[in-house]
Amino acid sequence: MLSSQGQGSTPCAACKLLRRRCAQECPFSPYFSPHEPQKFACVHKIFGASNVSKMLMEVPENQRADAASSLVYEANARIRDPVYGCMGAISALQQQAQALQAELSAVRQEITRYRQHDSSPTDSAPATTTTSASALVSGYQKQVRERGSTSDTQSSKPSTSEVYTTVQSPSSTVATSESNDAPYWSSIS
Repeated sequence: MLSSQGQGSTPCAACKLLRRRCAQECPFSPYFSPHEPQKFACVHKIFGASNVSKMLMEVPENQRADAASSLVYEANARIRDPVYGCMGAISALQQQAQALQAELSAVRQEITRYRQHDSSPTDSAPATTTTSASALVSGYQKQVRERGSTSDTQSSKPSTSEVYTTVQSPSSTVATSESNDAPYWSSIS
């Protein structure tokens, strides 16, 4: 099936799916390539061809490509999660960001405590205290990395409950965060 668009090129993905002739002024052809028909099929299933056309026409021409890719992303998210769609992904990312900010704040407080401890006059050598603080921070960073690598194998539901425990080290008390279900985020493919 040849179209009048281009010099005998194939119709866009939208016109193929809708089984119509792809006109030269087709609103879908610049944004829905014939080589990726699944993109338009997904968008059409969620929004409908008429609504997609209206939405694209309401956007300034220099922003239509971004609008089309946004529609594809939103449609894919809605198909994966019919209830929450994009908001489910946004919520999971916000929860993950909040957990990481809390963890970062705890690490910064601990570093501040060690620096204050180092600056106070003590009988022990300051180099030893600095070394133990650095070792503790690097050990904590290693635990965070290990926890991040194991979170990929855990459940796909983000956890909202954090359990904080206290670990007694030889020189001080350290608060750590242990999650029942580590937050998990999988990329949308």
